[in-house]
Amino acid sequence: MAKNAKLAEHKPDSAHHRGERQNDTRGKQLEDEQDSLAGRLRAGDRAAAAELVELYYRQIYLYMRRLGHDIQVSEDLVQESFLNAWYHIGQLREGKALSSWLYRIAGNVSRLHWRKYKGKKTVSIEWIDAPGGRIREADKVDMHEQLEQLRTAVARLPVKLREVIVLHYMQHLTIAQGAEAAAIRQGTFKSRLGRALKILRKQLP
Repeated sequence: MAKNAKLAEHKPDSAHHRGERQNDTRGKQLEDEQDSLAGRLRAGDRAAAAELVELYYRQIYLYMRRLGHDIQVSEDLVQESFLNAWYHIGQLREGKALSSWLYRIAGNVSRLHWRKYKGKKTVSIEWIDAPGGRIREADKVDMHEQLEQLRTAVARLPVKLREVIVLHYMQHLTIAQGAEAAAIRQGTFKSRLGRALKILRKQLP
């Protein structure tokens, strides 16, 4: 019995380490796949360009919507982002993450649009759906109201601050990835995040 108890104590830890190893393996596999795709893109492989669109279209579209562009504008800006990526693929240096590079291009396309149409209001941003499960109706209404307030508050942020919130909290990029995507230093990215969160805390009840 004591032996079984010891085995039981080790099982969760073993499972945890197995999970870590699996995540590391999957992460390495995804990294290798991206490196391979980037290499094919640099070689001018048009099939690779189609794969790039298929792989990242939804992410970049949601990024545009979460930055406050309407549906039609988002679709146009996504198309422009992928065209820019294809035309400037030679600028993708070996060893650079493909996803961060693509976000960087998309961010530039978005910022140029805002400059061109300065003063144009943002639309209600796309957010992550409320968590599922069995929730009381009153709680659902309250949660919906809170999410709407948060959407509105984020949409009112200055473009630079909204961008870091979207990259980090909605697109789930790390600080390093987000800084690379925004073409700023990690310290600057963190500083903008801090300023954005401070504004949001003041605006939200």
